[in-house]
Amino acid sequence: MKKITQYRLQVDSFEGLSDFYVGCLGMTDFKATEGRSFGYQANNCQLQFVHRDCVPYVTAATDFYWKSGITLRNLDKAVEFLKERGIAVSDPVQFMDIGYLAHLQDPQGHVIELLQQGFKGNEQEAGDGHPVGGQAALAHITLRVTDISRCDAFLTEQLDMRLMSIQPVPSRGFTLYFYCWSDDELPHSDLKAVENREWLWARPYTLLELQYFHEPVDLNFRTEEESGFQGFSYSGDNNTNPIDLNLSDLAALT
Repeated sequence: MKKITQYRLQVDSFEGLSDFYVGCLGMTDFKATEGRSFGYQANNCQLQFVHRDCVPYVTAATDFYWKSGITLRNLDKAVEFLKERGIAVSDPVQFMDIGYLAHLQDPQGHVIELLQQGFKGNEQEAGDGHPVGGQAALAHITLRVTDISRCDAFLTEQLDMRLMSIQPVPSRGFTLYFYCWSDDELPHSDLKAVENREWLWARPYTLLELQYFHEPVDLNFRTEEESGFQGFSYSGDNNTNPIDLNLSDLAALT
């Protein structure tokens, strides 16, 4: 099965990243040719930071790239640990019938969503090991888009990905679409079914999440000369060498 194996964020500094991702989030720290990388090994996806002389990153509500998603068995335990470490993280909330979640930012300003595999009240034992990394998976790459028909054609026809879930949020003016290469059987055949969502958050692979805006939005698509999201890689069938998708390759999603 194909799977996302890495995604890349370009930064102007590595300052604070190792302490945050290794100490606070429990990731594995390892060097890479292009820079410093941090990755959860549970689902074999790496989050790579690449250093380059560029403007500092500042998140914006109209950026093409939105956030990293981390799923956990017990969100309250993770948030409690992070707050004890002095990390600014929002209090967990049940967001509609989407999920029980909280948000924070890394030292370079990148947004991270912590999402419990079960809805509020359906937590599991966090388990042994690191209070965050010991129970977590690097589960989502979230991108913002304005033409879902074109995006769906690119992902399903060009990349052969599968649409796993559609989650409308009409009160906020957007709908969430989740893609991957899995052939797992869904609990419910209706892609909008709420019954699929807790099951989806427990999958052991990384999903590509699209936040589709219902109204036209002028998205900020950062260049390869700027800080921010630079693309992702996925493995081919039979664990062949990873295939890189850079910003120019993802232009069809804007």
